[in-house]
Amino acid sequence: MRRILISILTLILVIGLAGVLAIAGDPPKLVGLAIPEAGTDKGWNEQGKVGLEAIAKKYGFKIELGEALGYGDIKPTLRDMVKKGCDLIVCHAAGYQTVAPEIARETGVKIITIENHKDITPGLISDIDTQPQGGSYIAGWLAGKMTRSNIVGIVTSAEPPTWNRMSAGFAQGLKTSNPNCKLLYSVIGEEAYADAAGAKRNTVDQIAVGADVIFGMGDGASFGMLQACSTKKAKDGGKAWFIDVIGDKRSIDKKDVLLTSVLWDMSVVYDEIIKSYMDGTYGKEHWVTMDNGAIYLLELNKAVPQDIRTELKTIEKKVKSGAIQVVDLPVAADLHKYLRKTFSK
Repeated sequence: MRRILISILTLILVIGLAGVLAIAGDPPKLVGLAIPEAGTDKGWNEQGKVGLEAIAKKYGFKIELGEALGYGDIKPTLRDMVKKGCDLIVCHAAGYQTVAPEIARETGVKIITIENHKDITPGLISDIDTQPQGGSYIAGWLAGKMTRSNIVGIVTSAEPPTWNRMSAGFAQGLKTSNPNCKLLYSVIGEEAYADAAGAKRNTVDQIAVGADVIFGMGDGASFGMLQACSTKKAKDGGKAWFIDVIGDKRSIDKKDVLLTSVLWDMSVVYDEIIKSYMDGTYGKEHWVTMDNGAIYLLELNKAVPQDIRTELKTIEKKVKSGAIQVVDLPVAADLHKYLRKTFSK
């Protein structure tokens, strides 16, 4: 009887292990990455590239990179990635929302989209969206403490949901820390993500009317914002501070005007996605957020006083815990209404 019982228990264990092995599959062998600009832009494209490289190292897969693809029809590039044997393709731009799902359905290869909830398909299409407004709130709070003129500007390359969320969160944090502050807001153009010249013009214009802290969102366009802050003095003759997003531009900040950056660690969500690929749950929404550690501020400029640094840590804890509720406004019309109401003066 004892032998029979042991045999039954052994059989159950074997079946259980087999089930686990069946559920926990292998990671992909080759992952494609399609990015609209160069993977060295110290922003959106570079964070996507270095984030995937970190996860590739962790799981042992190779990357097929397609960079500087622009925002046109990338179907030929995606089909080429499929032919080369990609098991999974990351379409790292909201501008690829239409073509990416079409290729997934055409080829059966798993695709990752950006800000495209409606096309999520179990087993085929996963999506990455962002909740960066918490990090932007903290950056806005910092701007309110560091401005000397009580005039702060936002320069954005377009008005996609992500930038709108960041602008709203920044504005809320700014108003909370400095109720008397004025906010300037300008949009470079429609999908002007790489328009560095336009970004520089808009930034110079804001500095000329008194802004001494600029919050810039622009991918490649952000180089123009940094250049403007580096070459144009504020009205009081001091620095015009620049707050960047997504990447780390300290290595090219020769004039030391970079106050901080709202960093995005894309490796966090890529890790989640690869795990879903392996455990059979692929095809759902993944978020870049403070909650999972994917959003945080870059090390602050040394000019930030210690008392502000200490208070900022308290603000960050309150945002993370939910004690401070940050607005979530992905739609441009709602953002504009919020800005008019919040800065009515």
